[in-house]
Amino acid sequence: MSKFSSIEQVWTFIERIPKFENSGAAAANFSLDTILAFLDEMGNPHYDLPAIHIAGTNGKGTTGYLLEKVYSEAGYKTGLFTSPHLFRYNERIRINKEEIPDKDLMDFFNRWDDLLHKMKLSYFEISTVIAFWYFKKRDVDIAIIETGLGGRLDSTNIIQPLLSIITSIGLDHQDILGETVEEIALEKAGIIKKHTPVVLGNMPSAALRVCEQFADEMKAPVSYATSVHPEWNEEVITLNKKGLKLNTVFRESVNKWNVAIVWQSVMTLDGRFPVPDLVFKNAVEDFKGAPGRFEKIHPNYDWYFSGSHNKDALLSSIEAVKQLKSLEDTVLVFSAMKDKVNPDFLHVLSDFGHRYFVEQAGDRAAKYKDIHKQISVEMMDETNAGIILNELKSELVIFMGSFYFYPIVKRWTRNVP
Repeated sequence: MSKFSSIEQVWTFIERIPKFENSGAAAANFSLDTILAFLDEMGNPHYDLPAIHIAGTNGKGTTGYLLEKVYSEAGYKTGLFTSPHLFRYNERIRINKEEIPDKDLMDFFNRWDDLLHKMKLSYFEISTVIAFWYFKKRDVDIAIIETGLGGRLDSTNIIQPLLSIITSIGLDHQDILGETVEEIALEKAGIIKKHTPVVLGNMPSAALRVCEQFADEMKAPVSYATSVHPEWNEEVITLNKKGLKLNTVFRESVNKWNVAIVWQSVMTLDGRFPVPDLVFKNAVEDFKGAPGRFEKIHPNYDWYFSGSHNKDALLSSIEAVKQLKSLEDTVLVFSAMKDKVNPDFLHVLSDFGHRYFVEQAGDRAAKYKDIHKQISVEMMDETNAGIILNELKSELVIFMGSFYFYPIVKRWTRNVP
C-alpha cells in the first residue's frame, strides 16, 4: 500500500523539512556524501545527464530561463531546475516549460519512501534528486541546472556537465561563502570540471582571476560574455561582435550580460546542440522575462517587483527605476531577510521618496522594529495593504527584496481592482 495516497501528504512531508528561507544555513547540508549515497541507491540517474550547470551571485535564474527558451525554440527537449519556487513546489522542476505534475511527484515519493526515511536529505537535496530522477526518466535532450548556494559544496555539484556557467560574483551569503569576492569566487568556481568548457560573465577582476586560475588548473576552456561586447540601449541589446540587435522586454541593463552569456553558451555547445542565429534572436525577443525579475506586477498600474536581495542586484534595479521616474517620486515597498540587512543595504534605499516595510514570517526574516531604528519606514501588513495600495494607483511603486516576498505581493496586487 502506498504511503503517500495524496499530493497533500507529499506537501506535508516536504514542509516538515527545514527550509533555507526560514532557517538559513541550518537547513543546508554542506557535504555531498548523503546525496551521493542516496543517488547511488537509486541507480545514479545523474550519470551522463546532458547538462548545463549555472552558478553565480546574480543572474543565474534569468540565464537559466533564457537557455530553456532558446533550446526549446530550437526543438530540443529541455529540463530546467531552479530555486526557490515562488508559488508552488512544482515550479522548481520543468520539462519543455511545463512544471513537474503532481502525479510524477507522487510516483517519486512512493517509489523511494523507504530510502527517504532512512537517509535524511535536506529540502534542497530532495529537490535536486527529484530533478535528476525526472529528467532521466523523461530522457531530456539538455538539462539546465541552477545551483542553490555557492557551487563547490552545492547539492547539484555532482554532475559532469557539458558546460559550466558562472554568471557573476558579488557579496552575498558571506556568512557561508566567505567575506571577500575572492573567497566567494572560489566557492562558485567549484562547479568547473576537468576539461569541461566554462562561460564567465561580467565580474570584478579579482573574482575573474580566481575563476580563470581554477579553470586553468582544471584544463577547462574559458569563454567570456565580455568578448561579445554587449550594449544596452532602452531595452535593445546589441551583441556587437555578431552585429546582432535584439528587441527585448528587459528593463535592467545587467541583462545584456545574461544574453551575452547565453549566446556564448549556445556557441560553445553548437557542435552537439546547434541553434540557428534566427532561432536565437526570435527566442530572446519573444522571452517574457523571468518571474520576479523587475516584473510588471499589475496590468493597469506602474507597479513592479524586483527580487533584489543583495547590493549589486539592488543597484541594478534602482538604475532601472531611475529610467522611469526619479527615486524621490517613487514608492518603495520592501521586505528582506535579516542576514541581508546592513547599513550599506539600507543606505541604497534611503533615496526613495516614500518607504514601506513588510515583515515576513520566520526566524530569518527582518523585523520592522530593527529596520525602523535605521531608516524611516512605515509598516505595511495584511491589515492595511489593501487600503494603502488603493491609494497608490497613480504612483510608480517598486516592490523589492527577497523572492519569498513575491507571492505576498502577487496576492495583494491581485486583489486591487
